[in-house]
Amino acid sequence: MAERAATSREDWFAQLRERFLALARRRVPDDAAEDLVQEALRIIHEKSASGEEPQLAWCFQVLRNVIGNFYQRQRTRAAADPEEARDAVLADAPRPSPLEALEARDSERVIGEAVDELAATDGSCARYVRALLAGLDPATIARGDEVPAAILYRRLYRCRRKLRVILERRGVLT
Repeated sequence: MAERAATSREDWFAQLRERFLALARRRVPDDAAEDLVQEALRIIHEKSASGEEPQLAWCFQVLRNVIGNFYQRQRTRAAADPEEARDAVLADAPRPSPLEALEARDSERVIGEAVDELAATDGSCARYVRALLAGLDPATIARGDEVPAAILYRRLYRCRRKLRVILERRGVLT
């Protein structure tokens, strides 16, 4: 009977590990997920040494706490080294689901085609929009064009309106 209970407990922990891994991979970088799951399972195993299965809600709370501790350690390290903090933030950016990734690629394609159409009628607007899409802030664009920021913001407003008309005509926006 004790052997069967041990096998049952091992199966329970194996199933819990799989659920934890699925959840952790959505919350933390892949290279950290396995370690965090193992840490959570270690805590659960130590706290439930009596042999009975702990409450599932408590187990998931343990995982949440372990993940929270992971991010707290990263924030602490980041405070000591801002360059490392930037790299950590970029590495920890949430990964989109396959459907979200597909939608994002489709959106990029549609917007790219609309900007190409805009370029045919207004090259400077297309250049501004491409610069914004590349991540440049308007102040940097204004300095590059040697125009006051207020003028550039008015130009950007007009360019966005032109782009919106193109996207509405293509049925992307309503």
